[in-house]
Amino acid sequence: MYKLKLIPVVLSVFVVLFATSCKQAQREEATDLLSDAEIAAAVRLDDEVIREMISSVPNPVEMSSLLQRSGVVYSQELLNPVNNINNYNTNFKRALNLGVYGTNLVYMNIYDRTIATLRYLSNVRDLAADLRVEQFFDYQTLNRLSESARNIDSVLFITNTGFDDMSRYLIEQGRGNLAVLISYGTWIESLYIATHVRTVPPNRDLINTRIGEQKKVLDNIILLMNTYRHDPNFAELIEDLMRLKREFDNVTITYVYREPTIQEIDGMVVLVDNSRSEVNITDELIENIAKVVAEIRNKIIS
Repeated sequence: MYKLKLIPVVLSVFVVLFATSCKQAQREEATDLLSDAEIAAAVRLDDEVIREMISSVPNPVEMSSLLQRSGVVYSQELLNPVNNINNYNTNFKRALNLGVYGTNLVYMNIYDRTIATLRYLSNVRDLAADLRVEQFFDYQTLNRLSESARNIDSVLFITNTGFDDMSRYLIEQGRGNLAVLISYGTWIESLYIATHVRTVPPNRDLINTRIGEQKKVLDNIILLMNTYRHDPNFAELIEDLMRLKREFDNVTITYVYREPTIQEIDGMVVLVDNSRSEVNITDELIENIAKVVAEIRNKIIS
């Protein structure tokens, strides 16, 4: 059963003043906007907190699996076109769209679109190489496994593990800004797909509820983005997210307490928490959220 991930309530923050010098990128075809550029006088979250918050962002497998199990029809037209990779010549754009293409790859694998995933897998490999994190993706193995629907679980495991390890590595290397952008790209793409697939009454309420639950995730992402808010690129992302937050503010999430019960599970006696959260979200709210999400996502992939 899906459980919405939450971050610790208390977050420790500290102020770090970055040097004012800016190093020029070495790659001839690109200008590196993040890993070598200054982020002057930014309020930084502790690396451990950043890692914890990124891990709280729902994995794209969760949303894609929900759509597939609910009988939602696969929509290839919702994915970021593979040829758009030619537009991503900065690390800022590469990181965002590594998250986007990674989510597309997961979505396609969940729906057994094994042959069609190969070009998306290639894009993930190329963007990871540009960001110098290609070591976390075993392209040869993924390429081989993607040829058969029988290997979907293995593909998803390797992909997810690669993204998790990559995120930890980037944070340890002082490039947490890239880890945040990649995580944000996965989240906004998952939300875009969820708000634009064709739903029907039997599954619409469940999917709308899952969309409404993203209200708490959005708050976490805004906190992450604010760590780098003095970078102009991040400032624009935060402005877009605040527009989205104004729509999500109309979603109400109520915690309903229910007495726990004792059950025997796999030969062990466990205490089962029966409390849950109730999400109140209307079709009109979904439409408003979908519109803002589309505007944000289209800016990211352009």
